[in-house]
Amino acid sequence: MNRRALIVTTLSIVVVTVALDQATKAWAESALGGGDVIEVLPTLEFDLTYNSGFSFGTGSDFGPWIGGLVFFMAGFLIHQIRVSETIGRARILSIILGGALGNLIDRLFRGDDGFLSGEVIDFIDVTWYAVFNVADIFVVCGCLAFVLHEIHLHRRALANPSTQGEGEPAPAAAVLTDIADGEGDG
Repeated sequence: MNRRALIVTTLSIVVVTVALDQATKAWAESALGGGDVIEVLPTLEFDLTYNSGFSFGTGSDFGPWIGGLVFFMAGFLIHQIRVSETIGRARILSIILGGALGNLIDRLFRGDDGFLSGEVIDFIDVTWYAVFNVADIFVVCGCLAFVLHEIHLHRRALANPSTQGEGEPAPAAAVLTDIADGEGDG
């Protein structure tokens, strides 16, 4: 994969996802800051909340620790993007990274009690489920896309064993098939 293309693609995706997240949060604070609630559908409304913990408001006493974990995960995602074998994987990981950074920005710059003490702005309220934001959507949808992408790559490798490169281990199912056909080492 072309290194320059990888960097440009990653930065573009991250910048767009962070910008969308931060723009929607700014809108939420200005439109909903006075306690207003906008009903979109019978079970979906825009309602401003601040979350210092994990999802669903759990772990609110561990805000700085959660921020540190997100900081670590962002570094891990950057590493995974750098070593990605496919552009699709790199793009999906960039979406997840953008969402993580959107919420990390809140933790860094929306707090008064020290490093990573800020609260994440949530405003998309599915009344029977949870309150979340655009960054959360990028993270969750990115994770789902990542799983589907990896399943697709695995199935493609199983269907076409010739796509395996020299020195790469064969998928487990292919090894089991070789053993069953009497072609294994044992």
